[in-house]
Amino acid sequence: MSTRTEPGGETYGTTIIVVLETNPFYWQNATGADGANGLGSCLRQILVFINAHLSLSKRNDVAVLGMHSGGACHFLYESSDDDSKNDGTRNGPNNQDRDPIQNDVSARILRSLAALEAERTSGSEKRKNEKHTTTTALASALSMSMCYANRTAGGGGSRKQKQTRVVVVQGSADFPGQYVPVMNAIFSAQRAEIQIDSCILGDADSAFLQQAAHITGGLYYKVKATMELTQSLLQMSGADSATRKILQVPNQRGVDFRASCFCHKQPLETGFVCSVCLSIYCKECARCQTCEAEFDA
Repeated sequence: MSTRTEPGGETYGTTIIVVLETNPFYWQNATGADGANGLGSCLRQILVFINAHLSLSKRNDVAVLGMHSGGACHFLYESSDDDSKNDGTRNGPNNQDRDPIQNDVSARILRSLAALEAERTSGSEKRKNEKHTTTTALASALSMSMCYANRTAGGGGSRKQKQTRVVVVQGSADFPGQYVPVMNAIFSAQRAEIQIDSCILGDADSAFLQQAAHITGGLYYKVKATMELTQSLLQMSGADSATRKILQVPNQRGVDFRASCFCHKQPLETGFVCSVCLSIYCKECARCQTCEAEFDA
């Protein structure tokens, strides 16, 4: 379900970019089963999904990107690194022996995660005095995902041949201050025909990811416990866009289309919009803070 076959019979692989919530403050504050098992249980569930995707085709690729606290994001794993070790070519003759189940994926992700946490806790005084917040760098993670998709697409017509999907597993709440960069990344994914699937941990909704799934044609679903994560990922995000047309996938009951104002970064029901640059404000102003256009009284 994660490969694409052209009319000529040639099969192209699928790249899945998993954007994972690794914010330690979120997992410390998580309650119930998530709090007891923590990030380790979530990783074990996601590894099953990753191995299943890689097992479907030798042309399939996976990248895992961690959303940490303090705006830190880092690629925890890239299956293309395994391919490059074989004669320096991806999907080459030696790649026929690749067995994704036997790859040391878990250990590599844990080592990368430990390095990411060490980078966060060391360094400048600003990072040392960082507040314990559950805000994650969703905007940075989506931007890095788009850059990775563009880099791995290659030149020529390969972009149309290989399909790319982004699967975001997030538990923390949205940060209104990231509204503009998040929407820019979403529109970039729409233009590149990259679907963004949104898997929400817990009961809280994410307006950003609701809009991401709606605009890019992806799926939005919630998982109340990490023990249900594998089944949800395989059932929802395991199928490609062509297969989803013949499956009964759950539809979004509603999408929160509220925008955040550019002045106070707060969600708005109604507001004032600049007629030049479309900046949004919660109250009437004489001059736009973005483009400095002056408005008539």
